[in-house]
Formats: sequence, structure tokens, C-alpha cells
Amino acid sequence: MDELKKIIRRGIITSIIILIYGVLSLNKYVYIGMFLGSVFSVVGFYMICLDAKASLASNSPFKVGVVGYLKRYLLYGIFLAIVTKYYGFPMLVSGVIGLLSIKINILAMTLFNNIKKFKSKHLK
Repeated sequence: MDELKKIIRRGIITSIIILIYGVLSLNKYVYIGMFLGSVFSVVGFYMICLDAKASLASNSPFKVGVVGYLKRYLLYGIFLAIVTKYYGFPMLVSGVIGLLSIKINILAMTLFNNIKKFKSKHLK
């Protein structure tokens, strides 16, 4: 549970950093597309956590998992459709990059932990 909280906390920090960078660079693709994508990424990850908890307590975990999956991807699809309709293709690309922020955070945390383990094991 601590790892999940750490991932969500880092996702929120990443979202704030993206917002600050977008405002400072005056780039609407960053502070609208990437920031909102990053926020939706954190919300989606939180929904995954809730769905996992609900499927453990449910009599039909497959149904809970599928419904949760469909809700998340419907949310992502609506977000991407709206930004594409009102801002165009460049905003779609920045929104997709924002949606990948949680995955990038998880990858970075895993790589950092593996490097720490390698250093402690082989480089004493």
C-alpha cells in the first residue's frame, strides 16, 4: 500500500511540475494537454487501485475488473476526443504524453530501485 501511495504522490508532483513548466514556457499544449493528461493519469491509477480492492471483495471479480477497465478507457477517450476537437492534433499528442506520466513514473521508480540493488550487491 505504501508503494501505491508513493506512486500517486509522485504522479501529483509530476502534474504540478508539468503545470509550472507549461505556465513558465507559455505553451498551451503543455499546461493544458500534458497537465490534464497527467491529472487523468493519476485519477485512472487511483481508479485501478479502487477496482482492485473492489474485485477482491466481490463475488464476480472479472465483471468488476472489466467494468472498471471500460470506465477508465471511456474517461481517457472522452478526454482525448475533447482536446482533439477543440485544439487539434498537437493537443492530442500532448494529452497522450500526459496520460503516460504515471507509467513513466513507475518505470523510473523501478529502474532506480534496480540500480540501487545492483550497486549494493556488486559495487560494495
